[in-house]
Amino acid sequence: MLPDLATQRLLHQQLIKTSFKKPAEIVAFFGAMQAQEHANSKWGIGVRLPGIKDADIEKAISNKSLIRTTVFRGTLHLVAAADIRWMLQLVAPTVKTRMNSMKKKMGMDDALLAKTNQLIIKALKGGNHLTRKALTTHLEEKGIATDDHRMNHIIYHAAVDGIICNGPLSGKLFTYTLLDEWLPSSATLSRETALTTLAQRYFTSHGPATIHDFAQWSGLSITEAKTGLTGAQPHLQALEINDSTYWMAPGKKKAVPDTHLLLPAFDEYFIGYKDRSMLIDMAFAKKVMTVNGIFNPIMVRNGQVIGTWKRTFKKDSVTIVTESFKPLKKADLKAFEPAAQQYADFTGLTLAAFS
Repeated sequence: MLPDLATQRLLHQQLIKTSFKKPAEIVAFFGAMQAQEHANSKWGIGVRLPGIKDADIEKAISNKSLIRTTVFRGTLHLVAAADIRWMLQLVAPTVKTRMNSMKKKMGMDDALLAKTNQLIIKALKGGNHLTRKALTTHLEEKGIATDDHRMNHIIYHAAVDGIICNGPLSGKLFTYTLLDEWLPSSATLSRETALTTLAQRYFTSHGPATIHDFAQWSGLSITEAKTGLTGAQPHLQALEINDSTYWMAPGKKKAVPDTHLLLPAFDEYFIGYKDRSMLIDMAFAKKVMTVNGIFNPIMVRNGQVIGTWKRTFKKDSVTIVTESFKPLKKADLKAFEPAAQQYADFTGLTLAAFS
């Protein structure tokens, strides 16, 4: 049953074959895709859309079909433009509740954050785009303390309030801009409809997955997650594994070829679940998930995480070095070469070496 679960996830996560053509389509299908590390988030889309280029995803962000901002779990995500407002309305109360203890610890309150929101609006109004450093300097000039992680909290709060999102790049740095100016309008949904919609998208794209996986991924409470699942159930099918109920999109079993993937850090295939024990030998989990919350790029063979990989760039080329958890035969390593070439093609660079 475990290999079947991995196979279903590879299929549902669009890692074997997809009908999607555009970055915004696949992001909308997932609901949202984690994006705290920009280059990795782009490859998370690229690996699922063979033939697409890094520049195509940059274009989707610059033309505003994709929005990069803080959404689920107070973490940066890419979200399809049509979904951003109803998602923010859905998650804002939960994210703010989770921020309360840190807010108090830093001596901040709602009045202060209301003030910083207004200062940010004034600074960005009229189509202005400021980097984090410039925005920090602006607030400090207005007498706002931004040290000891306060600026993180100020930005989180403004983002989940739907005031700011990432704007165009300034060099290699993202700027912040006003969401209402960047994207004047998008849909809003009732809370119940939003919960149902999000649950359906999660289980369709991440299934088979449990209610606890969904709650972990979304940052919602178990109660809210159950409400969403109840609404989505008519569009899903259940699978019983080890006395637990998993949910996924309905469909017939398909024959799946051997798969060898080089997935990015923070990829939805790994980060999208609370229980990852069916995807990796947990004895090696710390090689993927560091103690400070960093996730490394992963080697995936037939649905199982078997190692990590790194890339090094030169002017016109990229070198990829793998580190498998257990020694691989030459033929097993060679099976990953097409994945390495796909990554090089995605970046527009020559694959200088793969090992």
